[in-house]
Amino acid sequence: MTETPTATAAEIKIGFSGDEARKAACALELQGGEGRSRTVHFWDGPRKGDDGIALPFLDRGVIFRLRLEDGDHGSKRETSMTVKLRPCPRLPPEWRKNRKDEDGAWDFTIEEDRTGPAFTPVVSASLQADRKVEAKLVESALGPGPGGLVPLLAKPHRHLLEDAAGLKQGDLAELRALGPVYTVKWKQDWGTLPVVIEEWITKDLRFLEASVRTSTADAAEAEKLLEQALRQRNVAPQRRGETKTRAVLTVLARDLAL
Repeated sequence: MTETPTATAAEIKIGFSGDEARKAACALELQGGEGRSRTVHFWDGPRKGDDGIALPFLDRGVIFRLRLEDGDHGSKRETSMTVKLRPCPRLPPEWRKNRKDEDGAWDFTIEEDRTGPAFTPVVSASLQADRKVEAKLVESALGPGPGGLVPLLAKPHRHLLEDAAGLKQGDLAELRALGPVYTVKWKQDWGTLPVVIEEWITKDLRFLEASVRTSTADAAEAEKLLEQALRQRNVAPQRRGETKTRAVLTVLARDLAL
């Protein structure tokens, strides 16, 4: 029997795009050399839709994200591959709670995503696997043609996709790599508030996000504290909210000139 899981943890997010992202970065006095730099790639099956570019897997709530450490150019690459389900579908019993591999190779978490200004809670589930992969395999997966995603997925990824989303390897064969996205992440303490700031840059978009993690019980208070802390630093939260994943994927899909 499947059920929608209940989250006990929440991530509160406030994002800025375009010129507002640039202004926020200046106000927060962010320095690239002080953050952690990585390159990110996504996969989807973009196509032309009635209202522009359609992203069928993102619209279905399935996100594939690969993070690569900058400066890592060995014969094997350190990869961090995440499959995220947002909103989280109904799950079988074995996927209804946080899980972790005994060897630390992968981590499965359920939490609420709350993006400002509305901060509507959306339950998400994500499985992140960190492992070394042959550099040639990574290069092939990031090529212009379809079919490169499956070799980068760990066995738990494939089990989650089949159990929770009914997706098998054949359903992923036509997905195309979207990227690169150049990211920098900073961790700062704003008084008693531990804040993560992440900047994502593509050829046509700059996106900045400030976030905090807390319990669902304390989420409403954390939303107020984050907004207040930004205003104290001369950063006014935007009146409309968009997740950085959707903003970036939409821009990357347009670059394919479908």
